[in-house]
Order: sequence, then C-alpha cells, then structure tokens
Amino acid sequence: MEQVRWAVAAGALRPDDELPSVRALAAEQLINPNTVARAYLELEREGLVTKKRGTGTYISAQAARLSEKNRARMVAGLLDDALRQVTSMHMPPEQIRKIFEERLKALEVGAEVEKGQ
Repeated sequence: MEQVRWAVAAGALRPDDELPSVRALAAEQLINPNTVARAYLELEREGLVTKKRGTGTYISAQAARLSEKNRARMVAGLLDDALRQVTSMHMPPEQIRKIFEERLKALEVGAEVEKGQ
C-alpha cells in the first residue's frame, strides 16, 4: 500500500494506470493473494484506486488531488524523522538550518544540470 501511495504522490502512477492483478502481484511478491486483495480494498476505500469489473484495478481520477495531501504529509514525516536524528547530535538549530539550506540548494543545482543535459 505504501508503495502505491508513494508512486501516486511522486507522479510515477497517474490516473487510469493499471495495477497488477491480485494474483500477479501476489506471485511476484511471494505473498498471499488475500493480502493483496485487502490492500487493494483499503486503497479503494482511501480513494486512490478504483476497480473496473472484469478489467482490473486502476489509479483513480481523484488520486492526483489526494496525492497532494499525502505528499505534504509524507515529506513532513521524512523531515520529522531526519530532524529527530539530527537533534540527538546536539547541533544548534542554526547550524542544522544552514546545512539543510545548503543541501537543498545543491539539489536544485543538480536538477538544473540534469535539465540542461
């Protein structure tokens, strides 16, 4: 379920993209098909996927809107985890902020370089 949520939030899965069948995914991941079916059902309850009878399970039309909320929540969670680890090192907040801004700037520069290639 988390992989689907992440893929939708990252834009790797878009509305109307088809997910693997329950049997195919269960065989690929070596898990019980009932586990996959329950996961798909939960994702359907969340509004991220929709089932089309006889054809399969697809990313829903509303998934993009829902993923905006999920993306912000996921990023906040990742930053919270990182900040908990960093603050355990007893670094002053200003030093943490400076390192964060430097890393963010480096990522932006790297992204610009990739676009230019």
